[in-house]
Amino acid sequence: MSQPQPGEALQLVAGELQAIGQRLTYLGTLVHAQLQAPQQFPHYQASPAQQQYQPVPSQHQVAPDQQAAAAQQTEPSQQPTGSEAGFAAAQQQDPAQQVGAPYPQPYPGLAQVPAPSPRPAGTGLEPSRVLAWVGAGVTLLGVVFLLVLAVQQDWLGPGARVAGGAVLAALLVAAGWWMHRRSAPEQPGAAGRIAGFALATTGFGALFLDVVAATALYDYLSVPAGLGVGLAVSVAGLALADRWRAQPLALGVVLSSAICAPLITWTVDSLLVSFLVLLQVAATPVQVRRGWAGLALAAGVPTVLATLAASVRGMWVNDSTLVAAIVVAAVLGVAVAAITAAARPAADWTAIGLLIAAPTPTFLAGPLMLERPAAGTIGGGMTALLLAIWAVGRFTPAFRSRLSTRFVAAVGGMAAVAAVQTTLVFLDSSSWGTALLCEALLLSVGAFVLRSGGVLLGATCYAAFGFLLTFIYELPITVLLWYHGGTGVRGLLAGLLIALVAVALPVAAVRIGKLAGLPESLLPWAASGLALLYGTASATMAACLLVHDARAGFLTAHILITLSWVVAAIALLLRGVRAKHLRIAGMVLIAVSLAKLLLFDLATLDGVARVIAFLCAGLILLAAGSAYARLLAKAKPAD
Repeated sequence: MSQPQPGEALQLVAGELQAIGQRLTYLGTLVHAQLQAPQQFPHYQASPAQQQYQPVPSQHQVAPDQQAAAAQQTEPSQQPTGSEAGFAAAQQQDPAQQVGAPYPQPYPGLAQVPAPSPRPAGTGLEPSRVLAWVGAGVTLLGVVFLLVLAVQQDWLGPGARVAGGAVLAALLVAAGWWMHRRSAPEQPGAAGRIAGFALATTGFGALFLDVVAATALYDYLSVPAGLGVGLAVSVAGLALADRWRAQPLALGVVLSSAICAPLITWTVDSLLVSFLVLLQVAATPVQVRRGWAGLALAAGVPTVLATLAASVRGMWVNDSTLVAAIVVAAVLGVAVAAITAAARPAADWTAIGLLIAAPTPTFLAGPLMLERPAAGTIGGGMTALLLAIWAVGRFTPAFRSRLSTRFVAAVGGMAAVAAVQTTLVFLDSSSWGTALLCEALLLSVGAFVLRSGGVLLGATCYAAFGFLLTFIYELPITVLLWYHGGTGVRGLLAGLLIALVAVALPVAAVRIGKLAGLPESLLPWAASGLALLYGTASATMAACLLVHDARAGFLTAHILITLSWVVAAIALLLRGVRAKHLRIAGMVLIAVSLAKLLLFDLATLDGVARVIAFLCAGLILLAAGSAYARLLAKAKPAD
């Protein structure tokens, strides 16, 4: 059997595609006929949902006469044959005649699901909606002003004020329930439902403020009892919002209570922070269940703002309970962020925002309100909490599949920030550089083992910050230029740490492979090389001055520094016979060593020290030149 020509193959494919299209059109006509069955078969009883649903024919549904005309216009080479012709003939029949009576049940689930109607622009700004919510806000402010004015004017007694506020709040909630039940459930935007939401919001907000007043102003309730009742009120309001599936009601309950509570207490103290934390705790189950990102922000942002204001206030007010409230708020904020990220992966940006904002007040509260050991302890606890969440999201398979990579990276970044803050609070400024370099070395090892670019980035930031602090406080450049006494063991340790970090960072970067083209890029290698030279030189100077703290020790250190640089340069050259970047580094280090020998050692060293430095350097260079020539003779360098 001969193979078809290319033109014939294309015609066959075109015919098959046209046949498939005709079959799909035929099936669409059948479905459309099923949906129109109530009009064509009077004895067929449709369900209420099917009666409400009126389908709109698609633009792809073609009338039978139009389909027949299109089939006649088709070229003979593209006309379907066999089974395709049968489908084309069946399309020309009346769809109602193909089904038969009694009419069968329509296609499962098609008529029962109404098509979503597009929401017109500006629906959220309808006059009824705006008036209802504005009225709710004005009413709630009126309740607040009434409570404050009753205290100022001494109207009635405290008990009557609290009881009257509770009765008014209960009436508002009952009115909201009644309005909601009267409205049609199939009309979410009906005026009755909106009014019900607004009334319920006002009622629960007023009841929450009544509890705050009874606790903060009248002392009718102890602090634990007031917090318990406030939690019950907020949980009831948010449970009603969850039952009605009304995010506006949930937002109204939380925001009205959070915004108006400071108007009752008139100060940012531990009690106000505690009430705001209760709102966040009550909102967490609902926002996780429904996925309402707005509710998470509405409950979290007021708590963060209040704790920030409380941290600043702590500079002038000595309140130990305020510190405890700030710490509890931060811990709960981090926990809520982690729960949100695990339960709602699509809302990871909201969780990241809460995660970044929640611990921030503790970074201020500790240094401003506590002594150094207590503040460092708080920072260390926050660091441990963040590291635990990062480790769970990084190494636990169950949570690794639920927590997004962005959230885990954000947790690691916040843990790094908390660790820096704890280091700066715990230690004196003279030890900051050494501590940060130790942490940079540990992070470099972690990046090498885990092959994590994020950990490597943290190690680089720690190393840069630690090197700058060491350069300022522990190993200034004057230590190498002039003799004025040694830096002791602390300088020796700092120099060794700089050298180790300068080696560990590039090694980890090469293993990870995140920095593409690292050998061709001069900036990372140059920065690491300069840090390595400075660290080794400073460590050598500190070690020599520890042995002999006199000018002789200073001169001996410079001789050793020059010779060590020359030896290192020669080692790079010998290793660089087959590696271009090592050969370039060796040549640069040779130039630096000669520059130091001629510009610094010649002017600084005198007598025997100068002779030793020049003779040893020259002999080493001569021996290296001979060895390098022999290596070149054996193998030509690969450029």
